[in-house]
Amino acid sequence: MSRRSKPVQQQTTFTGVNNELPQLRSRESLKRQISDVPEGPSSKRTRVHSLRDYFNQSMVNHLNSMVQNAWKKSKGDKAKFTKEVNLLKAKSETPRLPSGTLKDAANLAHCEHHEMITYMDNNGETLNKFLWKDFFDANVDNVAQRFQAGHAATSSSTPAGPSATPLQPMAAGPSSAPFQPMAAGPSTPSMPFTSSFQSTAAGPSTATASSDDDDTSSETTISEIGSVFDEDPTKDYRTCSVTMNKILRADLPEAIKNIIFGKLNDATHRSTDYALNYYLVLHLLLLKFRDGTFALENQTPVFRDAPGFAIARLLPAGYVKSEHCNVTHSALPIPTAFFASTNLAQDFDLLFQKSHLALMQSYFFGVRGALESSLTAHPVQKALFQSLIPCNVTPQKYNAHGLSFAERQNVANKIQTNIGNMWKGNKIFKHLLNKLLHALLSIHLAPHREAQRQEAKTKRDKGKSKDKGKGKERATPLPPSAGGPSTTQSASIKPFTRNAFRNIRRGETKKINSYQAKKEQDPSNPKWDSKIQHCQSRIDRCYHLYKNSPRSIETPSAVDDDDEKVVSVEDQEEEEENEEAQAQSDLSRRRLRVLTAVCRDLLLDDGIAACTEDHIKKLLEDPQQPEVDCCLNLVTRLKPYIPRKDAQNSLARVLPFCLLANDTLGFTGYNKFQRKLLPDPQFTHQYPLSLSAQTIYYALDRGPDRLIMYSYDGSVLISATKANQNKDACYNSIFDLNAVQQVCKSYGLTFAQHMTLMPGLKTVRILGCRPKKATYNEDTKGDKQQRWTKEVLQNEIVVREAQKDDDAINADINEAEERVKVLKEELKSALKEFDYASFGQKIKDKKKTWIPGVTNNALYGEIQQLKINRNEAFMKTQHIRQEMRSVRQSLFYMRTAKKNKSKIRELNAAKSTATTTAEDIPALRRGGHGVHIGPRRLAQDIDIDNDVVFSGTDNGFVTMTETVAFDAKRFAFHLDMFCHQGLDKEEQAALVAKHDPAFLSLPPSYKIKADDVDFRCGYRKARLKLERRKRENPHIRQLEQASRESSLKGADTAQSYLSRLSVQKSNSGALQAFYDSPARRAENRHLELHNKTQRNKICASERQFVVQHKKEESSGPAGEGSSRRKPKPKPIMMIGDSGLGVGSTIKGYRRYGGTWKQNLQGGNTHVCCTSEYMTSQTCMYCFSKLTHPTSKQVVKGKVVTKKVPGAFVCLNPDCVLQQFGRNVFARDKLSALAIGLSGVNQLLFQATFPQLSRKFSDTSTDFINKTASFRSGREARASV
Repeated sequence: MSRRSKPVQQQTTFTGVNNELPQLRSRESLKRQISDVPEGPSSKRTRVHSLRDYFNQSMVNHLNSMVQNAWKKSKGDKAKFTKEVNLLKAKSETPRLPSGTLKDAANLAHCEHHEMITYMDNNGETLNKFLWKDFFDANVDNVAQRFQAGHAATSSSTPAGPSATPLQPMAAGPSSAPFQPMAAGPSTPSMPFTSSFQSTAAGPSTATASSDDDDTSSETTISEIGSVFDEDPTKDYRTCSVTMNKILRADLPEAIKNIIFGKLNDATHRSTDYALNYYLVLHLLLLKFRDGTFALENQTPVFRDAPGFAIARLLPAGYVKSEHCNVTHSALPIPTAFFASTNLAQDFDLLFQKSHLALMQSYFFGVRGALESSLTAHPVQKALFQSLIPCNVTPQKYNAHGLSFAERQNVANKIQTNIGNMWKGNKIFKHLLNKLLHALLSIHLAPHREAQRQEAKTKRDKGKSKDKGKGKERATPLPPSAGGPSTTQSASIKPFTRNAFRNIRRGETKKINSYQAKKEQDPSNPKWDSKIQHCQSRIDRCYHLYKNSPRSIETPSAVDDDDEKVVSVEDQEEEEENEEAQAQSDLSRRRLRVLTAVCRDLLLDDGIAACTEDHIKKLLEDPQQPEVDCCLNLVTRLKPYIPRKDAQNSLARVLPFCLLANDTLGFTGYNKFQRKLLPDPQFTHQYPLSLSAQTIYYALDRGPDRLIMYSYDGSVLISATKANQNKDACYNSIFDLNAVQQVCKSYGLTFAQHMTLMPGLKTVRILGCRPKKATYNEDTKGDKQQRWTKEVLQNEIVVREAQKDDDAINADINEAEERVKVLKEELKSALKEFDYASFGQKIKDKKKTWIPGVTNNALYGEIQQLKINRNEAFMKTQHIRQEMRSVRQSLFYMRTAKKNKSKIRELNAAKSTATTTAEDIPALRRGGHGVHIGPRRLAQDIDIDNDVVFSGTDNGFVTMTETVAFDAKRFAFHLDMFCHQGLDKEEQAALVAKHDPAFLSLPPSYKIKADDVDFRCGYRKARLKLERRKRENPHIRQLEQASRESSLKGADTAQSYLSRLSVQKSNSGALQAFYDSPARRAENRHLELHNKTQRNKICASERQFVVQHKKEESSGPAGEGSSRRKPKPKPIMMIGDSGLGVGSTIKGYRRYGGTWKQNLQGGNTHVCCTSEYMTSQTCMYCFSKLTHPTSKQVVKGKVVTKKVPGAFVCLNPDCVLQQFGRNVFARDKLSALAIGLSGVNQLLFQATFPQLSRKFSDTSTDFINKTASFRSGREARASV
């Protein structure tokens, strides 16, 4: 997301020579006066002071030229000349700097144009146009008189010296000395050929610091200063960490080091304060959408405060909001009339984009503020900025005099990049839309299940709280009675709640059932009756306590106390029946998903302006009136928030809806579905300092001890532009570039002329680059969705269907739709027949009646028949699902062909006729390494039996990776099993006998768990050490508690945000001192180094496990020559392409996932990223679908069916594992093996098993033909 700029041409570069620091003077000589600085271009001070003089000279030239032109127009007539001069005076009433003044001044000074602009925009007096007006008013009459007296200049091209002008420059600027023009030629450097600096002191005569120290207008220089670094799209950028002392120049005097560290530390503090204020303004602008909305007054946009949308309108009447939510009203939709004007719509779409943030930066943070012309050109942004004035956030409220433009821009670029990454595409909008509809439909149409969820959430929140109130006296609010208002009583005992009674009753009932079962097995033992009686008495006693608890006594009831009946077991059963009836009235989760899809389609359909019942009934199968009413209500209220499809990628357009969705999810207790809309500020740590060449120049060239830097040719770096053109010299002034390049080289990188200084000045992150690896036959144009669409339109089935006429396609579509409906009904009946848990229970019951020592042939036959019936029912469902998948796939292709006929013809007309051969695919060669994405093949000189060993890796959360190793023999076994499907039992046994029978079991696996990474890498130790320090420092715990209570996420208005922010800022100083203390910085650095070492060790142990698989085969035979071993086989690792845990919203796990492990492995061996499609659902022996084992359990007094998610079972009666009784697999181990086998197929045949392929056109026959030569070759070698 960083802006790519044209690389700055470097004037001098580092050549690797060990440059020596020039001789430095004593500490007293560092504080020298300006007169000691040599004259000429090598003097920074003379250069800075002369920039203003050159601007004065340019104004003199322009004034002379204007008066001369007036004299020429008058043709020597004094009356006409006076009239022309008066006309000039009238025009000057409107201040405007003459065109070309700054450019001419830059030419006179022999500097860059933007350098002069930067300096004059920060001259510390007033705007340039007012400088010109004052100069014009004071001197125009004198110049006119000189021309009238015959002393006017004869040429409009005046020499640069002051003696050639009719008017001497005014004494303006930091120096009162007469103007002395600088020599235009090269200067003789006063220092030897080094890259170094000297220090100067700012005395009374040096009040003005560097030419670029102050604020600059981002509107004039943002495109000229350049980005943080010059990004090359042909290179990959990576960072590597190193300690500051390791790369700091060793020949720097201690005094200079102290000055450098002090200046860099000050720059870090300034950048942190600026970032916090930047976040403040951003979040206030976001919260203003909740306080009001845009409107038009005389075609001018204004922002009006208005009461927000009441969230309760989306919920059932009487719904009680979550106790942790303070927001009751949310953002209003933007009126449709506001987008009638194209200019306003375009300006609105720019909100929170780069141009808007740049204007915001000038408006609130600029010393001069934003230009009025820019605000006029963006009226929507102006109205939003002005809406913050009531919050005391005024223009130039947070202007930063001490920050240079480069430092501010580094912070702004990082924040803009984070916002751009968050809002890339419309993922946030789609996520919130789906979750909001799901939550609202559940609340409306499944109230009982929703109440249970809220109840469980409340109990879970109470369990998480640290202070549970044990032994404390608390105030218990009582509900209002019929006779008066609510009262509060003090109770030391917590009331006996209904949930507590239900939990006890559930547990005791479970015990009773268990004791009764044991009593049937051992009826002579009397203890079971006593235990059952004890459990029943505890149920009755707890029920009595529940009914007589204080909360229950004060609850109003329609029955008087005198008439209250004793509740018996029948009352309990009636209560349970009512609960079951309520649960039956709730819609199923499957039905709720269907309704969610219907509402989503209606909201996103641009052709529906106002939704009606007919629209819902048309999309909904078998609609019920409550469902229709609920969907219609939600769609009607949410439709104004949904922008058109072409505007859904605009952050500003979807922002009101995202605010409403977040607030509603928080209101209803679905906090886990909320999404962050803008980056949050951090108050406990300082922000890192971006060390570009310009940042170094600005940091060192300010303050009482200014440091002068030199380039390699000995000239002074007099401006930020010169520093940017001599980046190596800038860095070499502080750092040893030999050491920097050596660190980058150890990571395989080249120094990219950028660093990041971490808080505390102990650690530096160096930016390095390396050439991008060429990708094979990969179309990188457009996003992933566009490339997928292009691939579908070029599918041979789609092309064939597109050649038909519309009538034929419509007929085929209707036929396929009817077939899908029939298959749906068949699948429903087949699923009723197949109940794995019921079959399993029947088989268990039959086995219980087995009599040992007696022939049980009839019972054995019954058990086997149950298994056959179970397997046949399962295979029936699989056949129906497979056919339904094929029909739906064909239906998709036919609809795609009908809709995109013209595009299909264009793509196939432009399609290249060149064919790709196997030799064109990059090969994995012996001794190579790397991470490979895309088609690859094995080099011909690799012997897969001896040279390599394969592995497959499955990714996960708790078990991060599970890896299995296998060789070519196991691969050949599974390949034979695929090519010889449908064999009878004898033929299957013979096929297994040809291979190793051990292949019928899954190979052993190597697991890497998140807890292992957490412990071995030192994260757990560092976390515990931090907790111990917090316990030893109660003040820090109090501050953190106060910060949590004043969290910015709980702010509902802009004023509330400001009040909470004040608490955060007041606590930030002590928290930053605690978290960024020297001890903590040292621990973090040690953790970083330890982490790198341990991660490499973890990967090495995994590779060792893979190679260990062939250790015995790699050793020589026993006896003579056994000491000579064969070369160690090289592992080729197939790693799944999903499940890395990146961007996952699943909570409760240590997240150490990502691509780091495969990248580290790729540095030592070949790693192929392999598709995980259907790898965990396919049996690798019969290649049929798998299912999870299920069992029936008693949960809350009900018999429910639960799956065993960690295992799979194959129910195909023709599977070879059924014969050997090994048809149950561990889930992750099976998936890892399937990933490995699929990857080897891709390497050898550039195809995989059709069951694991995403391509619908792949068939078993084609794959068998591709593998024929491989299998015949192995059979021939085996026979020899």
